[in-house]
Amino acid sequence: MVFFEDLKIGADARFLLQALVCRESTFLSTSFKVKTVAKQLCLTERLVREAAQELADVGLLVSRRRADQVGRPVQEYESSQLLCDLVTQAGQGEAVHRDLIVRLFSEPEIYALGPFSAGMGDACEEDDKPARKLTRKDGRPAAPGAKGRLAASTRVMLAALLSFADHCGVATGVGEARLRAMTGLNALSLKHQVRRLISLGFIRAHVPGVSSGIFVGAKVPTIYYLNLDHPQLCAARGACGLVVHVAQGPGKFDRLATGIPSTGALKALGPAALEMLYHKLAGHTSRLLSAVWAESDETHSEVTAAVAADIANDLGDLWVGSSAKDKGYYWAEMQENFHAAACEWADSLHRRLLRWKVWQGYRPQLVRLIPAPDRKDGLTITSLVVYPAPRSAVTCLVVWDKYDGRVDHYGREDDLDLALRCGAGLLTKA
Repeated sequence: MVFFEDLKIGADARFLLQALVCRESTFLSTSFKVKTVAKQLCLTERLVREAAQELADVGLLVSRRRADQVGRPVQEYESSQLLCDLVTQAGQGEAVHRDLIVRLFSEPEIYALGPFSAGMGDACEEDDKPARKLTRKDGRPAAPGAKGRLAASTRVMLAALLSFADHCGVATGVGEARLRAMTGLNALSLKHQVRRLISLGFIRAHVPGVSSGIFVGAKVPTIYYLNLDHPQLCAARGACGLVVHVAQGPGKFDRLATGIPSTGALKALGPAALEMLYHKLAGHTSRLLSAVWAESDETHSEVTAAVAADIANDLGDLWVGSSAKDKGYYWAEMQENFHAAACEWADSLHRRLLRWKVWQGYRPQLVRLIPAPDRKDGLTITSLVVYPAPRSAVTCLVVWDKYDGRVDHYGREDDLDLALRCGAGLLTKA
């Protein structure tokens, strides 16, 4: 799926545009009416009418009035030559989650329901729901008949993040400016949609970007952890497996201290930079663990070298202390120690997985670590999302890695206790 970033149109118009492109044979090959599109996409006629006019204003649709019938002239739209050329030039796209993105724009039965929603088990359950408000916050009439479906602007935002996500749902390298260009949302609306997706469980968690000069070069973009196995997105069998590893182990500060021996230098970075550093470390560890779990010495060696190069690019000469260079200092051994910390973490996790006989014989193509939020009980929780899902009736494990520990087996992640999912960083309760 291709996002038309250069177009000056809003989120609703972008949703309609993508929906029309997804149903090219239905809508773009002939003229269409607002009422017909609204009915098929389960949108309000007002949204479709205003979005279609916005697309016509930028030359992507052509508006026509048919006066050859009895009564008022009928407003119809058809694709312009500009839109046909753009679709032809764009092609099909190579996004990892293209099928999910297409579904967001073509499947109306996706509801604004998440793990914290009442009636999660039945998206169409209407009992005990509060009465729908007659007006929206801006004073406009509320959309009639929406029936709790995921809003157009929310879908556009989720689709934009999915276009950057890997097979395990981790989206990196996309800044706020790029997301605004892809979605047509302003900065305030963008933040609102992120919070909305978090509250519904489509985004597990996110680590805000850092722009304080901690990393050499420029701003470090936000990291988003998406839930690809959300019930409103996936089929009965999820695309990924999950291991929740619970142990008495080093906390975030202790693990980072392996990479930055100076306690003073570590504290000087500040909480936002420390959190981003820890998730960066988890990202590099994920890549190493993927190679270790595959048990190929040649591949492991190549990946280890590649991770070392990536760490060098990520960190460069880490600046610590004051942002003014005449008051701070560099720590030249940061890259080597950071790489050693990632290798130790990956090896430790792999040994523990073998000890607890986690999915014996299974070889994941990709592993991504999701570190849990800080805890006060001394436990360290790290969730491992693996792709593809193991060929087993049990695709979710909780490993209580203690002296008297155990392994709990679940069919899928949804079967986990909600409190454990929140504590493990798999969900963020708004």
